[in-house]
Amino acid sequence: MAVSIVKGDKIVLLKGYGFADLSRKIKVDPNDTLFRIASITKTMTAIAVMQLVEQGKLEIDADINDYLSAFKIPNTFNDPITIRALLSHRAGFEQADAGNLFVQNPLEVLNTEQYLATHMPQRVWPPGHLVSYSNYGFALLGYLVELQSGMNLATYMDQAIFSPLGMSYTTLREPIKNNTAFTSMQSVLENHLATGYFRNTKDQNIAKPFEFTGHIAGAGAASSTAHDMALYMRALMNNNNRLVNPDTHEQMKQRLYNDRPLATGITHGLFHGVFKGYQQRHHAGGTHTFSSNMVMFPELQLGIFISTNAVEPQSQLVTSLATAIINKYYRHQSTNPTAGLKAEKQTQPHSYSQFLSEQITQRHLEDYTGTYLTTRRSYTQLEKLSALNGSTTISINKRGELVMNNSGHTIKLKRLKENVFQGASKAAPVFYFYQDDSGNIDRFSASMYSGDYERVSFLQSPLCFYLALALASLLSMSTLLLSAMRRFKSNTLSKAELLACCSAGMILAAVLGFIFMNVVLAVDDYDFLVNFPTIEVKLLLSLLMAIALTTLAKVIYLPVVSRFSCLPLFYKIHYWLFTLSCLSFIYVFWIWNAIGFNYFT
Repeated sequence: MAVSIVKGDKIVLLKGYGFADLSRKIKVDPNDTLFRIASITKTMTAIAVMQLVEQGKLEIDADINDYLSAFKIPNTFNDPITIRALLSHRAGFEQADAGNLFVQNPLEVLNTEQYLATHMPQRVWPPGHLVSYSNYGFALLGYLVELQSGMNLATYMDQAIFSPLGMSYTTLREPIKNNTAFTSMQSVLENHLATGYFRNTKDQNIAKPFEFTGHIAGAGAASSTAHDMALYMRALMNNNNRLVNPDTHEQMKQRLYNDRPLATGITHGLFHGVFKGYQQRHHAGGTHTFSSNMVMFPELQLGIFISTNAVEPQSQLVTSLATAIINKYYRHQSTNPTAGLKAEKQTQPHSYSQFLSEQITQRHLEDYTGTYLTTRRSYTQLEKLSALNGSTTISINKRGELVMNNSGHTIKLKRLKENVFQGASKAAPVFYFYQDDSGNIDRFSASMYSGDYERVSFLQSPLCFYLALALASLLSMSTLLLSAMRRFKSNTLSKAELLACCSAGMILAAVLGFIFMNVVLAVDDYDFLVNFPTIEVKLLLSLLMAIALTTLAKVIYLPVVSRFSCLPLFYKIHYWLFTLSCLSFIYVFWIWNAIGFNYFT
């Protein structure tokens, strides 16, 4: 682990802990040990973009298709995607980077143009409408920097950001040999790279190969040292930082969309919020084996950077160190939680502000209840399944209070004004609820990195998915039991009954396979995520297709079974119920994008 803390112009703490490489017993040196800082790279890309805006080579509200020639972003919505939307994660892209975000074989790394054209996610929301964190969006920004500067992004960063700040041990280059699309990292830097470790089920730290992300360089390819990051934080908190002019620097402190003043917003590449009354600008970054965090408090002229080359359990310290320091050394600044609401305007440029309109009567708390899923998810790809374990539910407790439950954590919500709530404690996040065209609440935003949360119907909820699996499993087991009893009594089974047995066996196998994959993800997800979709996933998808075909056959057999004189009424009813449960089983997997042939290529 490496840590650096700056206060004003001084580096007040610079330390390394533990090993950069266990096998070679190389200790971490905060001056020259390079850690993968992943998504903190996005803050650097934002600076590069604003430098080109200063030079007149980019316009923040221009249609990005005006700059693209090798490929174009589809005109899915009337409004074009702008640089403003990309900088604030409001372009409206779905998440679709499972299996292509990290690459282990350097020969398989695409150049940025190829990657952006090949792995383009669907546009699912109008630009500016909501926040959905997007690696693709920042990779696209990095590509725009390349196009308009005439040099690759790594070279541009070297010349325009790292060299002026004296960040000699920071680079976007990777140790990528024999790939003509990239220039390999200098050997002097490669020799100081920390090795990434993944903790297995036996609590052993296993060294893992370098995770290549050069194809999304603007989103997360940087490697840096604690010392260089101290220089970087110091520059970010200084108006005369040699990167952009003071006016641009001041502009970069402002939120690009000001429709949620009390919740976390996004300035140019940085998340902006308030902690204990102090303004806070921050960004975290992580790979499968590295975890980093950079937090700055401009009013205190305090910057904190921490990075580790073993994600668990060290990542807990990475996320909590800055708040622990503030809690220990700084008192809470008294603030009026509703003061920011007075500054809200009915119409704001570049903001989606329909929730700002005052209501004549307050909504009932029941209007906010339901199941919500993060907008940082896939809508059209198989990886949508990953959202099954990340739902948020809002309900009313026995005391008549509105409560939010996310991953076992419960927050009581108090109303600040119409459609604006805050958790019960002083430092609790603020939640903004938004309504659709019919006036119904359809999503909320909060002090969270991943984005907004979208309200979904029961049929699209994780609860419906798991109920369908449970019902189909129970009826599959009862089908096999009843068929065994029938076989014992009559010594024969009809074709319809044999088909039902075959379908029941496949459903039970699919459910067990699904449970097994979830267990694998919970205890050791490295290989699964890197090689997604794995052979196990493809086998499960094949099984689901077979279940869909047998279900169709059972539907066709329904009239025939109903006319069987030798089959008791109870068996006929059970056959109907089992067929319906199979249909619900196929339906929920179809809703969650797990039925289809497009995942086998």
